[in-house]
Order: sequence, then C-alpha cells, then structure tokens
Amino acid sequence: MDPLTHALSGLTVSLCLPDQTKRQHIFCIIAASLPDIDNFSVLIGKEIYLMYHRGFCHSFLGGFILAFILTWIFRFFNKDFKWFRHLCLFYSLVCLHLFLDLITSYGTQLFSPFTNYRCAIPCVFIIDFILTGVLISGVVLSYFKPKNRRLIAMSCICIILIYPIFGKIVQRIQLERAKTILKQDSQSIHVLPAFLAPLYWKVIVDKSSHYELRHLSLFSAIDMYPSHNYEKADLNKFLQQPPSNSLLKTFAWFVDYPAILRDTNGLKIIDLKFISAIPWLHKLHDNKHVPFMLSIGSDNQYRLQ
Repeated sequence: MDPLTHALSGLTVSLCLPDQTKRQHIFCIIAASLPDIDNFSVLIGKEIYLMYHRGFCHSFLGGFILAFILTWIFRFFNKDFKWFRHLCLFYSLVCLHLFLDLITSYGTQLFSPFTNYRCAIPCVFIIDFILTGVLISGVVLSYFKPKNRRLIAMSCICIILIYPIFGKIVQRIQLERAKTILKQDSQSIHVLPAFLAPLYWKVIVDKSSHYELRHLSLFSAIDMYPSHNYEKADLNKFLQQPPSNSLLKTFAWFVDYPAILRDTNGLKIIDLKFISAIPWLHKLHDNKHVPFMLSIGSDNQYRLQ
C-alpha cells in the first residue's frame, strides 16, 4: 500500500486511544510507516531492493524487532512511557502495515528470515482511492466531531479490515465471468486488481506459450476490449545458460508473470502484474519505463531498470 495510506492508518488508530495528544499521534504514524524503512535498500542496489524490500522488515519477526527498537527510543526520551503497553500498540500498528501490504499484488515476506516466500492475497490495488478516502474522511470528520472521535476512528479501522473481503468477493465474481466468456478453466486465468479497483480488474490468461492480457470492467464484458499478447519468458531456460547470474536468479524469484519484449538492443523481461490493461491507460504505457524490467543485452549482460 502507498505511504499515505499507511500513515493515515496509524493516525486513525491513535484517534481510537484514550489519550489524545499530538505526541501520541506522531508515535502511531511513525510506527505504522516504519516497515517501509527497507525502501532505503535501493541505495545499495536494485537487486538488493528486490530481495529486501517487503522482506525482513515486513515480517512478523522483523516487525516485532522494529516495534521493540521504536519503543526503546521513545522510552529514552519520555520516562513516562509505558513500556509494555506501547510495545503492544506499536507492534499492532506494524502488523496493520503488513496486512495492508499483504492484500496487494506485490505481497510481503511475512515469515522472513525463515523463508523468502512472498505472501499475497491480491484483492486491493496498491493505490486504492476508496480505502485512502475513507481514512482521510474519518480523520477530517473526527476533528469536526470531537465527541464522536473514537467512534468515527474505530469505524474506519473496521472498514479497513472488512474492505479486502469485499474486494475478494468482487474478484471471485470477475474470475467466474472471465471463465464463462473465455471458456477457460480457473487454473489458466488470473484476475488481479487494477488501477481504480474494484471497478477495474486485470485478467491474465496463461496460454502456455504466451500470455493474454485483458481488461475487465465491473459493468462490461471482457470481450469488449482487445487482448494484448505477450511472449512468455521461460526463465529456467535463461538460468541454465552460462554464466550463472545472481541478478537473474533474484529476478526469477521475484516475478510472477514473466513476459518478453524484443527490440534491436536485445531482450527485456517484464512482469505483467506491473502492466496496465485498462484501454486508456495501456496507450500511455512506454515499454522502456516498465517497473522492474530486466534487460538482456547482446553481450548477455543483465541490467535491472
């Protein structure tokens, strides 16, 4: 989820607490945003970023360590800080952060460092205007209605927790629609939230040799829009070719729907979960600026763009 939504979730939780102070609000905003500290891994290198963003800092164990350190820091500057209470509060906010990332296509390594498996229940787009709008509305309304502040804030938290269930139900309905229209089994069809979900959804059809990328609106049929075909990338084939390359191994672990783009400069491998299928948005796509694109030059050098 985007940083604004994480920060707003922390502020909303703080509005549910008995003690309403500016310091308490700041503490909760920091705690709810803290796992994204691993974004700084990009300064070390793009491969490191792929491996460790939403890695250990976004796991249950790493989140607890972050909450512990944050509690110790705040306790150092404020002797009246109640240690156990705030440790539980901060860890709850970190877990809320993990939950909001879990429901996106990007996923998060909840059980790192024991496994690097990326857990994901992709039913909400990474930028969701409904979810963010509810939080903004709740924060604004709570300041205009101070007597009902805690009730408003608690209602917003409930919406945060329930909203993904609604998204999952709509996703299931869209999957059944896609299966009926395309006459494909559920194993070969993948429905992911798109920009402006739950209104828009992305349908990826696995055709063994290639992918079909389709757009599915909540109020229109999938066959109303042309499909976009992408050659499927067999990353195992690339991995078997010498020399062994750690970046290629990392990229193969990271992507879910690898596809090939060909040009005069060599090959480029992209992940279709980062490509939009919305007709008006797809036209704006520049294949040179797709997020997390691996370029393979004629010299067999791998570069992550």
